[in-house]
Parts: sequence; C-alpha cells; structure tokens
Amino acid sequence: MNEICRLILIRHLCMFKYKHIITVAIFIFCSSPVFAQNIRVNVVMDNKPNKPGNDTIYYNVNRKLNWQDFHGDAPANAMWGAMTASGFSFNSSMNDDGNNIDITINVFTFFTKHDSWKRSDVHSDYHLEHEQRHFDITRLGAEKLVAELRKAKFTSQNYRKLLHSIFDKVYEENTALQQQYDLETKHSIDMAKQQEWNSRIEMEIDKIKRSMAKN
Repeated sequence: MNEICRLILIRHLCMFKYKHIITVAIFIFCSSPVFAQNIRVNVVMDNKPNKPGNDTIYYNVNRKLNWQDFHGDAPANAMWGAMTASGFSFNSSMNDDGNNIDITINVFTFFTKHDSWKRSDVHSDYHLEHEQRHFDITRLGAEKLVAELRKAKFTSQNYRKLLHSIFDKVYEENTALQQQYDLETKHSIDMAKQQEWNSRIEMEIDKIKRSMAKN
C-alpha cells in the first residue's frame, strides 16, 4: 500500500453563560492512486468503554455526568456557573485489496474532565442536568453524522470533498442547536423552557436506547 496521508481538523465552539465546547476531529486517510478504485464505506457508532481514572468519558446512555467529572479550575470571577467540554469525532481505517478500497468510519462522542469545570457555588442537580443536556446534544450531533455519512454516495472522485461537506453541515447544525438550547433556556435560568428541552432531548436519547437494544 502506498504512503498514507492523514488530515486532522479540530474545531472548538465556546458557548456563553454555561459554557460549552465542541471539539470535532476528522481523520481522513488517503493515498494518491486509490481514487481510481471503488470505495466502500462502513459507518458505525463506536460506543467506547469507559475506564476508571481516564480523563476522557465516552458517551454512554446509562452513564450520566456528575459534578466530580468536572476537574478543571473555574476562571476567577467567572460569569457562568460551569463549562462542559465535549465533542464528537471519527477515525477511519482503510483496506486496499488492489481493486476495492474498504473504509470503516467509527464515530464516537466524548467529554474531557480537565477542560470541564464548575464554580464552587454551583452544585445543584438542576444545573448539572443543564450540562448533561449539552453532552446529550453533542451525541445527537454524532448520530446525525453517522446518518448523513451512511446516506452519502461516495465515489473515488468525491470522497474527500464529500466528507468535508458532510462534516461542515453537521457541525454547523449542531452548533446552532447548542446555541438555540442556551438561548431559549437562558442558560438554564428559564426553568419552564429548560424542562421543555429536557423532555425534547430525552425523547431523542430514548430513540438511541431503543435502537441499541435491537442490535
């Protein structure tokens, strides 16, 4: 196999009062002659296991965030109460048999403890749920990415461009949803709106649970 090139793209999104970061990393494998061959893509949601003591928490529908997960130091005089640092990413493996290129794309969602923090006066379950919903929305972005990649019509000519296009579309949509969530709930201050969003997001997470139970 010819030399493989890796392209890494990392993006950050910083929210407002209850601050939120999305980090999206794309790993695309390519080699110069492969685009003349047939490309077959298999996209899967990778529900990575969590290991005690790790800085990274991988999303698990049965594992909710707790305040002990927020290891970062809150900035002095922080105007917001907490910050959830979460993201979705995917990596690719490629097998070239000379005639076909088989690419497997594994998508996963994560939370980083050292980048997530809370003020010392913030400790309620209510505010923790607001942060959990940011993490849930990130997972919904990962689900959308999987769905869009599975629908895509990849060819040897459009592979890289289409991957970029799909990522940009899903990223922007998830960014907008995170911003809408904070805007409508006033960063959790509007309790009625917060409950509406809690119910709305939980319905989507329940769909994921049911789908996982079938597999």
